[in-house]
Amino acid sequence: MSAHVRLVAVWLIAAGLLAWAGPPGSEKFAGTWVAKAKGTTFLVLKINAGQKISGTMKAGSVHMDDHGELLDVGPAVEDENPIFFVEVEGDKLKFNFQDTDDDVMSFELVLTGDNAGELRIVDKDHPDLKGFAVKRAKG
Repeated sequence: MSAHVRLVAVWLIAAGLLAWAGPPGSEKFAGTWVAKAKGTTFLVLKINAGQKISGTMKAGSVHMDDHGELLDVGPAVEDENPIFFVEVEGDKLKFNFQDTDDDVMSFELVLTGDNAGELRIVDKDHPDLKGFAVKRAKG
């Protein structure tokens, strides 16, 4: 086998492995993320980082003021719905989620530590909404 053919073969294998691995940096978001307030788990976000980032989210009722301060939360519902239009931008994961009422919402998960992050609802009508803390579940 000529050196040129070997070089092409190595390049094709490397390109295939990179494509299989998913977007660069996506593995740092993998796992189950949980948000709690007042002792209640009100949100569970599961992220799978593979060839394509995928995941699900389930949430309970969340009542916030106009700035995103949590006023009251209810426990996460049993139904999980998929996240979609997922994008990685450094330490930020952007995605959309459609709840059981068919409302589509946009979110940003920003990593703030090894197993910690901040999840923020992205809303053009309320651009200054604060995020809430999420922690990656162990195991």
